Formats: sequence, C-alpha cells, structure tokens
Amino acid sequence: MKWFFPAAAVFLAACSSAPAEPAAETAIVASHDYEARYHDAPRALETLKTLASDAYEGRRTGEPGNLKAMAWIEARLDSLDAEPWNESGYRAPFVAARFDSPENGVRGTNILARIDGTAGAGGPVLVMSAHFDHLGAVDGEIYNGADDNASGVAALLETLAWFKEHPPRNTLLFAFFDAEEQGLSGSTSFVATLPDALRQRVAMNLNLDMVARADKGELYAVGTSHFPELAGLIDGVAADAPIRLLRGHDTPDWGDQDWSFLSDHAAFVRAGIPSIYLGVEDHADYHQPSDEFENVDPEAFARSIDTIVLVAEAADGWVTAQAK
Repeated sequence: MKWFFPAAAVFLAACSSAPAEPAAETAIVASHDYEARYHDAPRALETLKTLASDAYEGRRTGEPGNLKAMAWIEARLDSLDAEPWNESGYRAPFVAARFDSPENGVRGTNILARIDGTAGAGGPVLVMSAHFDHLGAVDGEIYNGADDNASGVAALLETLAWFKEHPPRNTLLFAFFDAEEQGLSGSTSFVATLPDALRQRVAMNLNLDMVARADKGELYAVGTSHFPELAGLIDGVAADAPIRLLRGHDTPDWGDQDWSFLSDHAAFVRAGIPSIYLGVEDHADYHQPSDEFENVDPEAFARSIDTIVLVAEAADGWVTAQAK
C-alpha cells in the first residue's frame, strides 16, 4: 500500500440482504463482541493468517512465496466457484516498466476473476482490486505484510463470496494485482492493455490496500476530490457503517500523506476512471517485518470488511445509476 520510492531500509447504499451462512469452519475463532453481518469473519482471519505466514516468504513478485500465494488464491477462487475473467484461466502474465524506473521491466502475474451481473452481458464493469505481493525477505528478515496487503486480499475474497450469494446488477471484475510494491506494475499493465471494448465498459475501480489495522476505528475512502460525484456514495455508506468511514488523503494539503497515486487505483485515476481507494492510515509496522498477523485486531478487521462490502454494494448501485 501507499507505494513510495524505495527506501534504504526496505528497498524500497447499505445492503438489505441477509448475509450468507459461513461456507466452512476454520481453525480461527474470532473473540470479540462485534458480529460480522456481511462476511465470514473467521474465514477472513484465516486467509490473512495464511498469506502472512513465513511459508509465503513475503510474497515478493517472481519469487517462490509469491507463486505459492498465487496458487493459494486460485484455489480459493475455485472453491468460491468464481469464473476466470480470461478463457485461459485466472492468470494474466505481464511485463511492465516501473513507472519510477522505465528502463527496468517487471515480470509478474495478475489474477482475474469475474461475477456476471444480472443486467446481462455488455454492460458496465466494476473493477475491485487488491494486490497480493509484498516485499519478500530483506537482510534475512521476512516482511510478511499482514496488513499490506494480505488484509486487502482477504477482504476482496470475502466481497466476492458475498456477491456470489447476492448477485450484483453489474459485472464485477476481481483483480488480484501483482508487483504493486514494484512501481504499481501489475495494475499499470492491466489498465494500459485493456482492449478498447472493455476499456469503454469499465465504469469504476474500488481498490483495497491495508484494511486490517484500523487502530483508531477509522477507514479512509480516498478519491472523492478527484471524482466529486463519488462523495455521496461514501457519505451514504458512512452514515450507517460499522466503522468510521472518512473521506480524505487525496488533496495536496495532505503532503506526503496524499494517497491519490500511491496504490493500484492510481492507474485508473490517471485513465480518468472513477476510483475509490479504501485503506487505513500508516502505523508503526508499515513496511516493517513487524507487520504480522498477531498485530491485527479481529474486531476492527471485521468491521472494516463489513464496511467494504457495503461500499461495494453502493458502488454497484452507483454504476447502475450512471448507466441510465
């Protein structure tokens, strides 16, 4: 999340339907007072714990842990009966230049799935995204990236599971982007290579990056200063959201905390596609080996994912209204 030029130390709306019953029991039982309404909280925690474990070696693009994470996400998509976006399967390999270093190419693989909308084929497409890569190992320490961005992957999978049970009006494209930590390369390649016919259908992007560590009980929606027409969408969800949903971090007066172009939504913003980025503020474990599963508060995470589902439902409604 919030991709910066490499530092020396790192090298760097509400829904009316009842939630579906949990698909299966997992090894984790969340012990908190908040009862998730729109997702399977234990399953989300299990996803986060799995992807943020040492077995995935920090998920650096092109390395064994990243490939293992890719296979794990594909298996979860299969279990959710999610259709691949491409006829050849979920994987969409790419070679892209880092935007900060155009002479250096990055090879990676995005993972793309879909849920067709009830309105039928040929209509608007809402792209929901989260990057699954992280920093790998640096000087012998594994940067597991629990919040950044195993949390976004978990939230995106839970949102997909929700829409499988509560079909959207519009087609949803779920993009698990690779190489975010290497110059936003996966998302940049995705937007740059969109076929014209699909590019004209992409109506909005909702990007998830660092959504677990809501230590102050806050989740930010970034993008309404660039796309003021989305302010009402966010404010409508915020009125009843289970976490404090705020607008901000998207104007120059935020200084280096202006996140307008610091995660995978940037490629969509630059292309003029309305975008909202949901994420928490930086914390002491950001881009540190200490960004571990044990530092995630299950209740805050559950509240955050429920809020994300509500924003996604509202976004589906907004896209429908724009198409009329």
